[in-house]
Amino acid sequence: MKVNFCVKVAIIGALTIGGSVFSYTTGSITPASAETQFIQKASPVSDDWQWQNYFLLHHNADFLQELAVGDLRYGDTLDIRIYTGGKAKGIVKIYRLSEDENEVVNMQRYKTIYDTGTEHNYGRFVTPITSVYDPGSYVAVMKRGENYYYGGSFKIKK
Repeated sequence: MKVNFCVKVAIIGALTIGGSVFSYTTGSITPASAETQFIQKASPVSDDWQWQNYFLLHHNADFLQELAVGDLRYGDTLDIRIYTGGKAKGIVKIYRLSEDENEVVNMQRYKTIYDTGTEHNYGRFVTPITSVYDPGSYVAVMKRGENYYYGGSFKIKK
């Protein structure tokens, strides 16, 4: 009898919380049009990867020459090819670097690039450089397994 009462209380509580969350979220959804999404710039967002500023990345991640892509311009293609030995596939993220009032260089994620899977034993990460990227300094960071790699900063120009 006591178990049935506990189950009933748990179900009522879950339904109450779920109903409250549902009614809150449905009231705040705004429709989006394809036209406004087409002209929007990428929204730099924070990320759940281990380091959120360049100083910590530089002192904790391993430098990987293949991620040192050099300066790029609109119309170029970022094309990174890295030997993986057929082990864990990696993910590459492009971060914009921006200095705050305390002279800390923060990293804001602009793009996540997944392995194209086109070559055995190699990871290949490709993305076009467009006006979505504001001119400035960026860094390419790769996570493979629990290891992080970076290639130093690079600039994107118009």
